[in-house]
Amino acid sequence: MKIVKTNDVPWTDAMNQGAFSQQKKTLTSSALGASLWRLPPGKKSFPFHMHHVTEESLFVVSGTAKVRTPEGLTAIGPGDWITFEPGNGAHQLINDGAADFVYVGLSVGKGVDVVEYPDSGKVAASVGAPPTGQRFMFKKDTQAGYFDGEKDAQ
Repeated sequence: MKIVKTNDVPWTDAMNQGAFSQQKKTLTSSALGASLWRLPPGKKSFPFHMHHVTEESLFVVSGTAKVRTPEGLTAIGPGDWITFEPGNGAHQLINDGAADFVYVGLSVGKGVDVVEYPDSGKVAASVGAPPTGQRFMFKKDTQAGYFDGEKDAQ
């Protein structure tokens, strides 16, 4: 058994770039990714993205925000449970409220993932988990051909 006393865990910066800014307290177990997240007013969680392998869910602890999906914006608040199934549309959290938006974020990965970023036309592929895992990011319009660079394919 593992018990994490979240009141004793300090908030750490998870992202701080322009409109993207949030802090987290890591709660992760060996197979389940979990963190307590704090999204300040006027900030966005992550760039608009869609996982093709990893499933994500969140439980709202306090504050209000909007979930952006291809269908538009949906208001969420305390007690709401939101699930993002892999391959089922991009998502992003936007704190348009006056207070911090606090939520528990959960993810179940398989050790690999492909993530699309519709706003910027990027694709990321990841293998393994931090700190030893690798992530490769590229623009969708700069794909290489299957046999590009293969000397035996000439």
